[in-house]
Amino acid sequence: MSTRITCETRIFRRIILTPRSINGRFYYTTRTLSQSAEKVEKSDVRINAANVQLLSPKLHEQVFGKGSSNGPRELRARKTVAKEHLKLQDIWGKKSDTQDPIGLKLPTIYGRNIEEHFMRIGYEQSGKYLENAEQFTKIDLPTMPAQWSQQSGWTRYDKENNNTTTVSVGHPLEDLLVFDVEVLVNTSQYPVMAVAASDKAWYSWTSPYLSGESDNPNHLIPLGGEGEKNGKIVVGHNIGYDRARIADEYSRTSSGIGYLDTMSLHIAVSGLCSQQRPAWIKRKNQQDKIVDDAVAPLAADNETNTSNSSKAGLQDIMFFDVSSLNSLKDVAKFHCGTELDKSVRSYFETGTLQDIRDNFQESMQYCAMDVEMTHRIYKVVFPKFRDNCPHPISFAGMLHMGSSFLTVTEKWEQYLERSSRKHEELSDLVDVNLRELAEKARALVNEPEVWQKDPWLSQLDWYVNPRQRKLKGQPKWYKDAYDSKTEKLKISIRSRIAPVLLRLKWHGYPLHYLSKHGWCYKVEHDQVNENTPKGILEDDTYRYIKVPHKDGAEANCGNPLAKGYIGAYEDKTMTSEYEAAKQALELNAKSAYWISARERILGQFVVWDDQSDVDMHLPKRQKSDDGDMAKYGMILPQMVTMGTVTRRAVEKTWLTASNAKANRIGSELKSMVEVPDGYKIVGADVDSEELWISSVIGDAQFGFHGASALGWMTLQGSKAEGTDLHSKTATILGLNRDKAKIFNYARIYGAGVKYATSLLLQYNQGMDPEEAKKRALALYASTKGEKEHSSKNRFERPFWHGGSESYMFNALENIALSKEPRTPVLGCAITDALKPQYTGTQFLTSRINWVVQSSGVDYLHMLITSMAHLIDRYQINARFMLSVHDEVRYLSTNEDTHRTALALQVANLWTRALFSWRLGVESLPQSVAFFSAVDIDHVLRKEPNMPCTTPSHEERIKEGVSCTIEDTLRDLEAVTQKSRNDICLLGDAQETAGQTLDDKMIKRAVKSLEQDRKPCSLEFLKAQMHKDYKTALVSTIPMSQQTEELIKSQPLSMSSSSSSSSLSQYEFYHPFSNSDNNNNTSHHFPTTSIHVISSGARGERREYKPSSSSSSSPVLSSSSSSVKILHSPIRR
Repeated sequence: MSTRITCETRIFRRIILTPRSINGRFYYTTRTLSQSAEKVEKSDVRINAANVQLLSPKLHEQVFGKGSSNGPRELRARKTVAKEHLKLQDIWGKKSDTQDPIGLKLPTIYGRNIEEHFMRIGYEQSGKYLENAEQFTKIDLPTMPAQWSQQSGWTRYDKENNNTTTVSVGHPLEDLLVFDVEVLVNTSQYPVMAVAASDKAWYSWTSPYLSGESDNPNHLIPLGGEGEKNGKIVVGHNIGYDRARIADEYSRTSSGIGYLDTMSLHIAVSGLCSQQRPAWIKRKNQQDKIVDDAVAPLAADNETNTSNSSKAGLQDIMFFDVSSLNSLKDVAKFHCGTELDKSVRSYFETGTLQDIRDNFQESMQYCAMDVEMTHRIYKVVFPKFRDNCPHPISFAGMLHMGSSFLTVTEKWEQYLERSSRKHEELSDLVDVNLRELAEKARALVNEPEVWQKDPWLSQLDWYVNPRQRKLKGQPKWYKDAYDSKTEKLKISIRSRIAPVLLRLKWHGYPLHYLSKHGWCYKVEHDQVNENTPKGILEDDTYRYIKVPHKDGAEANCGNPLAKGYIGAYEDKTMTSEYEAAKQALELNAKSAYWISARERILGQFVVWDDQSDVDMHLPKRQKSDDGDMAKYGMILPQMVTMGTVTRRAVEKTWLTASNAKANRIGSELKSMVEVPDGYKIVGADVDSEELWISSVIGDAQFGFHGASALGWMTLQGSKAEGTDLHSKTATILGLNRDKAKIFNYARIYGAGVKYATSLLLQYNQGMDPEEAKKRALALYASTKGEKEHSSKNRFERPFWHGGSESYMFNALENIALSKEPRTPVLGCAITDALKPQYTGTQFLTSRINWVVQSSGVDYLHMLITSMAHLIDRYQINARFMLSVHDEVRYLSTNEDTHRTALALQVANLWTRALFSWRLGVESLPQSVAFFSAVDIDHVLRKEPNMPCTTPSHEERIKEGVSCTIEDTLRDLEAVTQKSRNDICLLGDAQETAGQTLDDKMIKRAVKSLEQDRKPCSLEFLKAQMHKDYKTALVSTIPMSQQTEELIKSQPLSMSSSSSSSSLSQYEFYHPFSNSDNNNNTSHHFPTTSIHVISSGARGERREYKPSSSSSSSPVLSSSSSSVKILHSPIRR
């Protein structure tokens, strides 16, 4: 039992020593003051052991709750290991700036700490929706009607009358529905029929266009969304597609309907990663073939034998049995063992309106069968999802992600027209250039001495068929390119002869096509030197070298004019001597984006405010900026809320849209999303989200932020100083910083040396493959470190060691290879297809990627749910619009833009805090606590100052504003005339449901999500830092693997001096000295009795009492006190 000691805070030659009470334990923390000591006292700066600035004590208590540790338990031994590691990585002593601490009054957290707070707001935002979603798994649908009504609108078939009584209704009456729509693809994107079912009735909806009551196909489906959070649930398979056909959703205000997607639920629990999908399909095709061949009993016996042998040969790939593809047909067979007949679907895919009318009953029955099967799947998969993702935040975040919407104006249609026209103009110009070059080449048909010596033209087939009547006397290549219908050459940039006609060069050498190797460049033998890459073929004149491909050395370049080679043209790797060729290449680059994206963009489903069955709750506009009739429209991104095994959302257009580029037609796509009058888009990008997540998982082994090299570079690294991660990688590889980012994120996601080598070759086209591999190996040796592959070591596990990122990769692999991998914060489990019991050690890259990206999804769900809570709590007039991975955007009224911005900052602060808390690091660096900026804009774009000028949009778009946390606080102080430290500037809070939830229930919920995380031993912590860890560990003093030094003390009475009293409320963590020798400073402290109690070799207690003259470091003392250093296991 520790003895209480009392001491007042004193300053001795710039050393401040402050007692601090934490959960009944007392710690002494020190910090060397700068020259402006008084400023430090006032500014409330806290610095941790790695010189990382933390939240101020007042802000810390508001975030983490009372009784929290007010900082990580920075145990002395781990601090020493961290210091040694940072020295080895040449980081210790690097410049570390201290910023003015940020202070403000935050919304009070619900509960005792940040973990309880998130549990409460998670249940608050899930509310009735979660209760209803769980209830819907326990009910059965009524018997399906035998006959369907053809009258337009909704028809109800009540189960009480055996579905024989039909009633016309405005919308389905129940709050729990399973739903499906059908669209006549060749006619319109609007629905022609739909079916819904509840526990009480079936419903059918028929479009007035299908029933013949209207000649207009543009009709949406009403579902009775009342705009309140009443728990109305609609379940569907790929429900984002169906939601886009629901009239209630086309409104600035939320419909209040929660959409649950069985496709997303399936992917989250049984989905396949991209590496597994080809093998799964191959296996399925093999099994289908076996079934097709089984036409007789003998064949059936053979089928059994073959099937058994097939399984025997694939015993190590058991994920086949616990996963499937994502279509309704595949998911139904997997979860319910039912084969769906999808033959009727052809009516909707290729048929006409009359086909649907002629086969109305069959078509409606087909839709109803999908509804029934979707509910059967839901009853199986939703409970699995809740087991996999038990935190209510995961459910609430998924619901909010499914409520995305975008607003547009008449400029959207102008954008489509401009982009299409500009592309056609340039495309025609390219084709004209190519035809001219072809005619110029054709003129040489009778001059073989010219074209035979030409390195490009000699590749063409110059054979002239003397018997051909048409194009008599012309070579075969010309005849093949001639279109007899239009009577002109049909040559485009996708034609095989285009690179030849354009006389393209790679590094100044002619391109040449080889059927087995794709496009190569050929170097004459007398030009070959030691820097020339090895070739894949040689003849008497040339060495042929493959044009690099992004997929590696084995892949062939099929077309050097493809999108992937635009960069080679722009950096002059690929050139041509023809001016026409240069123009063609430039025009090709301009059209590349539009060619790849136009089908998706032109296919966007836009609903305009002049449609009679929608009320968008937007102000009316009479005229547009250019005097035309003005209108507003809405697009509902057809989101798969959990479209990958990492639970990332997937959507084909908006989640993949690039930023506007000056030389890309149509790349201004995102900026065509424009707010209505009186509104703004408020949003932010999470700064280095997944990099920070990865680094803090590694830092958690030490117990404080910035302890690992990666953690320090992420938090404190400076681009200007070259100490951030991307600058370090750029130096190693000899690339620019932007390209280095790609290597870093790929490595964190699990990509290896092979990928890094291929990427280097892609960025350095003339680099020798061996040199590229050498640099890649150097990068991985410096970052990831070396791998101890054997488990036959003192730690009984493989592990990385000696690299700047070794701690992080070992921590990630700990999670990925655990018995049941779960994200460390919300506790979401990995999909069955990647669980170790079904995959062994396969797919490790995908599993590590899952840890990082799925944790990123946790981050997003926490951020969005926090925002929803703050919007409700403070009655902010804002609504979630869209999230693109680490970006979030909200539509806010002009009056509430700064409150929305502050709410985003608070939500981000809470989210980062829970991440740290759940990892056992109960503190937060100030540098990541708030968004670096929140953008307030009138269009959707990456940065508010981007001009968004492109070949199809030459006019600059007016800039928005970017606000730091300080800007936002200052603006709100000006509006409210209140101080940020006196009141919460978000306004008056309303009581929300999360505040009154049963305390015992919340405690049980928190306890149920506890994960057993035992900190690694000090010995293993040290082993990870060294290249030669065995030698390094031999030189260390033996010690127990589970002992730590913990100082416990208590303060004496404080001085009545105002300065001392003021200073004592601040806590200063003493960072490791930047110098190994601090003897030049004399420290005048009274001595103290220090009792060190530890376990001896046989468990006996040993007590050490150093003499008062033996201490060379600052020591506290009191005649009636002692400080005990207890060796005990760390416990969370």
